[in-house]
Amino acid sequence: MKRLLFWLVLVGLFIAALWAGWTFRASNSVPVDLELIWIRIPNVELWWVVLGSMAIGAGLATTSVGFSWLRGHLLNLRYRRAIRKLETELHEMRSLPLSGSRGTAPEPLRLDPADPNLAVAAGKVS
Repeated sequence: MKRLLFWLVLVGLFIAALWAGWTFRASNSVPVDLELIWIRIPNVELWWVVLGSMAIGAGLATTSVGFSWLRGHLLNLRYRRAIRKLETELHEMRSLPLSGSRGTAPEPLRLDPADPNLAVAAGKVS
C-alpha cells in the first residue's frame, strides 16, 4: 500500500512538473532581444532567457556550496587522521608499565655499613 501511494505521488509530481513547464513556456513565448555586455542576441524567446538565467544561478550556487562542502570534508578528514594518531599514541601509553607498579618491583636498596653518608643519616657521627 505504501509503495502504491509513493508511486501515485511520484507520477502526480511528474505530471504537475510537465504541466507547469508547458504552461510557463506557452505564457512566456514572446521574443525578446537579449543584450549582454559584449554581444546582442536578437529574437530569443523569454522562457529560454528565464530558464538560462535560473540554470546559471543554480550552477553558481551549487559550485559555491560544493566548495564549502569540500573544504569541510577535507577538514573533517584531517581531524579524523589527527584523532586516529592521538588514539594510537594513547593506546601505546596505556600499554607501557607504570613505574613502581606491582608487575615491576624496584631494585632493593643495598646499604653499605662503611658508607659515611649512612652514618650521618642514622645520627651516628663521632
